Amino acid sequence: MPAAKSLFEKTLIHHLIQEFQLRYRFKYVLPKIQEITLEGLKFDVSELSTKIRNRLLSGAYEAHEKQMCCDFLNPSDSVLEVGGAIGFIGLLCQKKLGIKNYACFEANPRTYEILKRNCAMNGVQPRVWNMALAHADGFVDLEVGSDFWENSICYDGAGKEGVKTVRVPAGTLQTLLKTAGEKVNVLIIDIEGAEQFIDFRQIPEEISKIIIELHPKVMGQEITYNIVATLIGLGFRVAREESDTFVFLRK
Repeated sequence: MPAAKSLFEKTLIHHLIQEFQLRYRFKYVLPKIQEITLEGLKFDVSELSTKIRNRLLSGAYEAHEKQMCCDFLNPSDSVLEVGGAIGFIGLLCQKKLGIKNYACFEANPRTYEILKRNCAMNGVQPRVWNMALAHADGFVDLEVGSDFWENSICYDGAGKEGVKTVRVPAGTLQTLLKTAGEKVNVLIIDIEGAEQFIDFRQIPEEISKIIIELHPKVMGQEITYNIVATLIGLGFRVAREESDTFVFLRK
């Protein structure tokens, strides 16, 4: 029987059935889903694409970051997250891991509103700001794709037609830390290549843990390696690496 099943899976009819099921799911099932429960947390997905809804339902969304937070963070940590998206990592840290001091920044105004709604749905009073991280204080043009994980300030406007951007307030990491107010010892960063604008040499000494997704396809391998080398030179070690997401711990 296993052999017969294996042979059937290689046939054209099996492929057609799979294709039909996938098309049906994306056309008729996913558009009707307005709210998703993930890790015991509720999320409003009414404004999200079917692609993101499917990713959330699969359990693959932010899987590496989620596991890293569970393995390396504890309730006594104080966290600054840059690139909060819809609030999944932030809510996981606050509701599941018991972290009380949690500040978050999200650049996209639309995603920022979704994040706040998700916090309210889960009974969390958010400390969240609509602000991008950049090389200097002021304003930047944020490219806003159809999905929030495509949002970036790192784009070549001259090379793209029909690019939609929105002007958003921006600040350096030092400015974001000051805006958050309270001292933190953990940074969680996922900002689609804008991590290249962080002067890691200026991070406070009390920062002892960094969970960061690096984006070599956006900023190139050299800049990516330079970030890793800079952090190692500052006394951090790579505690874990999964698909361009790193945990750095200060020695």
